[in-house]
Amino acid sequence: MSKTLERNDSRLSYRVPALEKGLEVLELLSGISQPLSLTDIADRLGRTKQELFRVMACLNEQGYLIRDANQGYRMSTKLFELGAKHASTEALIARATPHMETLTHELNESCHLNIVVRNKMLVIARVDCDADVSLAVRIGASFKLHDRNSGHVALSFLSDDHRQKYWEHSEQPAGQINEWEADYATIRHAGFRTMESTLIVGVQDTAAPILGADGRLLAVLCVSHILRVGESRDSTTISSAMLRCSQSISSEFGPPMLKVPEVETHSVH
Repeated sequence: MSKTLERNDSRLSYRVPALEKGLEVLELLSGISQPLSLTDIADRLGRTKQELFRVMACLNEQGYLIRDANQGYRMSTKLFELGAKHASTEALIARATPHMETLTHELNESCHLNIVVRNKMLVIARVDCDADVSLAVRIGASFKLHDRNSGHVALSFLSDDHRQKYWEHSEQPAGQINEWEADYATIRHAGFRTMESTLIVGVQDTAAPILGADGRLLAVLCVSHILRVGESRDSTTISSAMLRCSQSISSEFGPPMLKVPEVETHSVH
């Protein structure tokens, strides 16, 4: 028997069919927003329901999948949470936290840090302020990039290829995508974005990128500011502080490539 055949036989001997099926299921559901039935999943993977039944049950019991009342399956956040424990993520949090604490003290607002994981934003760290009333985002929360301000800031600093692949699976109309894409050059030039929250009335979200020495997006820094009685809508103070903080965190990973622009007196939308 040739060495090539021996190597091929060796690779085949290490196959784990059940594991392969489980990975296929996770990869399929990671790119789909709506729950799928067992029948739908089997059809899309070219397998039978009998092949996948025990695999699905195991993934559900272990917390990787969630099954709804209509017997539809969707991804949980467990994989995202496991990814957040990776050493590089821990290093990012360790280096960012002191700067986030300074920002929180300066603004008296809570802030949080997000990263892109499998085309979703994942909240990996948060620093709370001492104010009696503030807005805090749960660590471990995840959401689609195009659903939140921080996600659009992330998309602005991702590569064109990465964005194109994201839009192909987003199920968003082309007109809406083109409108968002037209904003991204402005966000990149400003180095941040402030907009009204898409979730809570009276809240302004400001987000700024954390970039590595090579210009690669590492994370997105966020502050959700509650508009208090008698307070003006001018967000210059927050955006200026955010830019300084994001630059300080980025400098932990090498010489900054994004210069801090002068912040105008109006918000970037």
